[in-house]
Amino acid sequence: MKVNASKRFIRCGAFHDMMYELTIPASIELSGEEEKALENLFFAFGKARRLCYSLRQKYELKGEMSKSEIIKKVQELTGLNSRYVKDAYATIENLPPHVTFGGLRNQRMREKGKITNEEYKKRRNSIIYARGDKTKGGNLNLRIVEIADKKYLRVNIGDRKWLLLKLFIPDKYMKKYAKYLDGSRPYSVLIKRKDDDEGYDVRITIRVECALNEGSRLIALDINKSHIDFCVMDKKHKDVVAIGKINTAELQNTRSEKREHQIKKVANKVKNIAKHFNADVFIGKLRTSYFKSHRKANRIVHQMPQLKLRKWIKHICVKNGVRCEERSEANTTKVGRMLSLIFGLDVHKCSAIAFALKLSDFHVFKLLSGVSSYDVNGRRRGRRRRGSSPTGTAQHDFRARRMKCWAAMMSSLMRAEGRDGGYSETPGIRGLLFTSRLKANLPFHMVNIKIW
Repeated sequence: MKVNASKRFIRCGAFHDMMYELTIPASIELSGEEEKALENLFFAFGKARRLCYSLRQKYELKGEMSKSEIIKKVQELTGLNSRYVKDAYATIENLPPHVTFGGLRNQRMREKGKITNEEYKKRRNSIIYARGDKTKGGNLNLRIVEIADKKYLRVNIGDRKWLLLKLFIPDKYMKKYAKYLDGSRPYSVLIKRKDDDEGYDVRITIRVECALNEGSRLIALDINKSHIDFCVMDKKHKDVVAIGKINTAELQNTRSEKREHQIKKVANKVKNIAKHFNADVFIGKLRTSYFKSHRKANRIVHQMPQLKLRKWIKHICVKNGVRCEERSEANTTKVGRMLSLIFGLDVHKCSAIAFALKLSDFHVFKLLSGVSSYDVNGRRRGRRRRGSSPTGTAQHDFRARRMKCWAAMMSSLMRAEGRDGGYSETPGIRGLLFTSRLKANLPFHMVNIKIW
């Protein structure tokens, strides 16, 4: 059954609520006896993680043991309750093979005698994690309780014993998010030993609902090595309102500890543009595992922080009420090369235009690119059989339909500049520069954005 592309887009863009993860930083204060009991829990939880990982690699992946059997066996070996063991299993479930717990760097330092065996064990057993449960008052093993107007972290150490640790949450977070910590909703708690072994950090993660409204436009993001090209397109009229580039070269040259800060700045700029144009954000979903080229290109593509970029753009947009989704950008470069010869733009900007066209009118995009069907994951659903390509009169008709759709798209893009000509300048973005109009009187602006 054929589905109209416009109906597909409207169905996907309905008004709905989305969830985003909110993380609250905190710290705990311990006495001597409390620290000793907590250290025992650190070692037991670390042992549970390593046992779950080794048993999963040896038996579960081969079909010799099930997940429940592994959890039951680890529970017997460590003495932890089933919830702790299930949470330990959750922390290693997506880890790749050949993982070094505690880090390879710490292991090499131990081998060279730069750190003692006790220090290495502490760094190898450095986290305690407990997932939330709404039916158990938010969290059963690591629960936040209030006594005499003060927050405490109640830690379950087994044998019906608990630790009440003083919990310190910054005032700015308490004023905004105290309502989420009353036990009415689940929250996950992570306790992590600091790198210098001086104190403990606590991270409280809550899933919060956010009401999102559908915008009248869409922004298609094409992520590249040193820049993100974007295209703003009107959903109703299929007109290109603006195209531009966000320079992200700093992400390649900055140190790893500062890279996340730069990524957040890029995500905030995307959010500002989306709010200015009243647009929904769509991020191109890269499949770097299928990318094969020469060695330098492979290294450049695999070093791109595209996973963190997608994560933070989606998080910041949804948090601020902007709808954001990931979609496949398969075959957009192919169409972008064709549009580049006509518009006189570089391939990346034309790929962003093609991506926006794919989202708003897939029927036209399909005729331009020659794909057989819509695919969310970036791969075709089925290969065309050998000898099934159109030939003769059928090929002539196919080319005629393709040129007709091309002409319709070009006339739509080259309409008189009157519908959005009076659009106000983008406010509040440092480094946002509007350059000269594109040739052929195309009704869109060129935008350049730089991280400062």
